[in-house]
Amino acid sequence: MPKLRHSDYYTEPRIQELAAKERAEPGFCRRVKDFVVGRHNYGSIKFFGETDVRRLDLESLIQFNNREVIVYMDETKKPPVGQGLNKPAEVTLLNIKCFDKKTGRQFTEGPRIEKYKEMLKKKAEDQGAEFVSYDPVKGEWKFRVSHFSRYALKEDDDEDEDGSLVEW
Repeated sequence: MPKLRHSDYYTEPRIQELAAKERAEPGFCRRVKDFVVGRHNYGSIKFFGETDVRRLDLESLIQFNNREVIVYMDETKKPPVGQGLNKPAEVTLLNIKCFDKKTGRQFTEGPRIEKYKEMLKKKAEDQGAEFVSYDPVKGEWKFRVSHFSRYALKEDDDEDEDGSLVEW
């Protein structure tokens, strides 16, 4: 079974469900369809297709931090593209919100949000990802990747041209 001990992380299907399915249908964990790993209040990753989750130490492989996700923190453990978790996936990052740094007010619509959405599209593209969607009310940004590296926004990218704070 994959290992996941941190209580704020989760999988879909849950580890207990995977264990039950493996007992009922030996080999199930070699081909888990659309496997999801997430961290409450930070985001999630949905791995497309079938994923072999046997013996994966998920907490050493995947780390969610504020406004970023890192898969294979240790580059020496990263398998070739297409193997393990180094495969196509959809990433959802939470707490991606646009604030006016002078007033602290969160923007949820209008020209600032359109500009912010364009910046997110560019950031995804710059990191080799494909923008999927942005929900400014929920602060939820989705993008697709063909394989994994580190996906994040650098601190110096936090301000747009007119000085408003871009909160990742």
